Amino acid sequence: MANGFGAALRRLARGRLTLADLWLFLPPLALVIVLNLYLVRPYDFWWQLRTGQIIVTTGAIPDTDLFTFTRFGQPWTNQGWLVQAAYYLLFRAGGLPLIIFGHALTVTAGYALVEAACLRSNGGHVRAAVGATLTAAAMSIFNWNIRPQTASFLFFGAVVFVLETHRARGGRIIWTLPVLFALWVNMHGGFVFGLGLVGIYVIARAAEEWLRERRLGSAARRLLAAGVGSAVALLLNPAGPLGLVRYVVGFFQNAATQSNVEFGPLSLRTADGQILFAAIVLFLLIAYARRATVPPYLLAAGLAFGAFSFYSVRVEPWFGMAAAPAFALLLTPGAGVEASAGGAPARPPEGSIPVARQDRPLLNYAVLGLVALCVAASLPWFRPGLPIPQDRRSYTFENETPVAAAQVVCQLGSQARIFNDIGYGSYLSWACPQMPLFMDPRFELYPAEMWREYLQIGAGRYDWETMLAKYGVNVIFVNKRFEPALAAAAKTSRAWRVLYEDPQAIVLQRVTQ
Repeated sequence: MANGFGAALRRLARGRLTLADLWLFLPPLALVIVLNLYLVRPYDFWWQLRTGQIIVTTGAIPDTDLFTFTRFGQPWTNQGWLVQAAYYLLFRAGGLPLIIFGHALTVTAGYALVEAACLRSNGGHVRAAVGATLTAAAMSIFNWNIRPQTASFLFFGAVVFVLETHRARGGRIIWTLPVLFALWVNMHGGFVFGLGLVGIYVIARAAEEWLRERRLGSAARRLLAAGVGSAVALLLNPAGPLGLVRYVVGFFQNAATQSNVEFGPLSLRTADGQILFAAIVLFLLIAYARRATVPPYLLAAGLAFGAFSFYSVRVEPWFGMAAAPAFALLLTPGAGVEASAGGAPARPPEGSIPVARQDRPLLNYAVLGLVALCVAASLPWFRPGLPIPQDRRSYTFENETPVAAAQVVCQLGSQARIFNDIGYGSYLSWACPQMPLFMDPRFELYPAEMWREYLQIGAGRYDWETMLAKYGVNVIFVNKRFEPALAAAAKTSRAWRVLYEDPQAIVLQRVTQ
């Protein structure tokens, strides 16, 4: 029986839904439910939405800083402009609920493609593909915030699917890669990891052919051409080749980026590090127990992305997606042992799901209908009426989004020179577009010295007032959760008076002499 989303949908329409089909639909449906309940965090969302508004209303992509008084007019490579414009169009059409729903569908589509790639890898063993896909999703759960990285889940999943389909079947599908990268480069910097995966695949397959035949045949040359075409497609961006190189190199060399916890190394003391470690141990144990042969490309991709994951938190999702086809192969009884190193995988034995259990379509439809009702109930538009904790019924993290405090700040006018938490700055760029900010979450825009001073001021260091005077700051917008020392120091200083305070934020203004 054919296994795959296309075949499963045809059986669904014909009234022949099987248990294997239910297993196949499980990861996408579960992911949609989980992601529909996500909340918007301010740090990497509101300034993106504001930039999207500028792009849509002016028809121009900003290439200099427009938001701060500290870096105003400085060159800035706005690499994710296409997602920003999409955010604003969605927001204008349906507000935050539509953006959250679009985010859920996009991430889910990426993992559906990974699941389809797993089926290509193991010859159609559904439960093994489901297990591998859910493991990959578990390694990404801490990276599903609503931000432009959403696009990278879709495109990285698409690259995994294209490569695994080409490995199993060959064909022209490899030529879709340049198209994917031409779009991806205008959405999110994760294209770097996608191109790395393509490079690993091209090199591994070319090396296999060279070792086997001592030459590169037409298939290997076409593969090399597709890889080069993918790299060339990255030049199709508004910043041009030099701007793209400056963005990538500058981002990875920027001291602020490297020191930020989001880009720091994984640790076994954190949940995401523990999930990664457990997945790697499980992978190795199964590989040892089954003596399975993993194709060189999948082995090389797993090693490269696994090692890089310990170097940077942000790489763990890509490791999970890249390693999923290999994991699916290992989980499949009998598959991988008979598979050739680079060719199509062996077909798993029939009967992996008992026929007697497959032939209960009414029960299968009942279960699918129940899950579909859960999906419908989870839609963001219904969230305010769901029986969930009160703080989850909103669309934003209210303890991180200073709505009331921002209204006070907005009234101060454009002459205010405000020191702000970067997350608050992101929200202010949307709520108070006329308010010049001190900083926002664009790490690569600010020099290392400025980041050090920002952190020292937020920590309430002894000379915090001197550093604020250096920048002409006359208003302080404090995040009490992350800057408690600054809040305490400013409230006790005679040079500042409190304009507003709530459990999350405090706004202070310099006392005029």
